[in-house]
Amino acid sequence: MFLSSTVGPEVVGWPFDVSVYFGLVGLFLAHAWLARGRDLSRIRSLYFGLGLFCIWLALETPLDTLSDYYLDSVHMVQHVLLGVFAPPLLLLGLNDSMAARLAVVPGVRRITEPVPAQLIAAAVMIGWHIPALYDATLYSVPLHVLEHLTFVASGVLFWWPVISATSRQAHLRLSDPAKLLYLFIGTFPQDGVALALQFSRTPFYEFYTHAPRVLPNLDPVTDQTIAGVVLQLFGKTSYLVAGLVIFFRWFSEETKPELDPLAQPERPAGQAGR
Repeated sequence: MFLSSTVGPEVVGWPFDVSVYFGLVGLFLAHAWLARGRDLSRIRSLYFGLGLFCIWLALETPLDTLSDYYLDSVHMVQHVLLGVFAPPLLLLGLNDSMAARLAVVPGVRRITEPVPAQLIAAAVMIGWHIPALYDATLYSVPLHVLEHLTFVASGVLFWWPVISATSRQAHLRLSDPAKLLYLFIGTFPQDGVALALQFSRTPFYEFYTHAPRVLPNLDPVTDQTIAGVVLQLFGKTSYLVAGLVIFFRWFSEETKPELDPLAQPERPAGQAGR
C-alpha cells in the first residue's frame, strides 16, 4: 500500500472527494430549506457555516491525507473535528421552529432523548476505536466513510439535549444542572479511549505500525500517545465551553432576583400588610 518508508511533500497533498462536497452542499441546502420563511439570525447562520467548515477541514485538507496513511494522532484530530466540534455548531445553527420541524421526523424524538443519545454516542466513540474496527476502516474506504458519518450523526444526537433550541423538543427536558451532569457523564467514554491510548506501551493499531514515518523520531507508540492527548484535551474543548455557558446561565438565573435593581425588597414580617 505504501510506496516508501519516508514521506515527501508531494505525498501529503490536498484530497478532493466529490462525495464530501455533495454532502456539504446537501447540508447547506437542507439548512436553507428549513430556514425558509423563518426569522433566522446571522449568528445562527454563522454557527452552521462553522460546523460545515469543521467537516471540510477534517475531510478535504492534508489532515485527511495524513490521517489516512501516516499518523494516528492526526486521525484523532479528524475524529474530534467530526464528532465533537462540528455537531454542536450545526445544531446552534437552528432556531426553535427549525428544530421543531426536524423533531417531527419519525424516530428523531426517540433517539434524541438524553439516555438513548448518550448511549449511542458512547457506543460510537468506543466501538470505532476497538483495534479491529479501527484498522478495518483504514483498509476499506466505504467503512471509513461510514465511520465518519456515524461520528457526525452520533455527535448531533449527543448534543441535541444540550443545545437550547433542540433540547426544547425533547419530552425529557434537562435543567441546567442536569445538562452539566449530562456533559460530565458524556466525557467518560472519551476519557476511557484517551487514557488507554496514552498509557499503553504497545501500539493498538497495526495499520500505523507499518505506516511511513513523517518524522523519523515519531514512533508508533509516541504517535498513539499523542492521539490520546488530542482526544482528551482537544476533545473536551466543546464540553468545557458548553459547560461554562450553561453554568453561568444557571447562576445568572438563580441570582437574578437579588441583582435586579427593580425587584421589590422583602418586607419584615412585622410590617406585612402595612
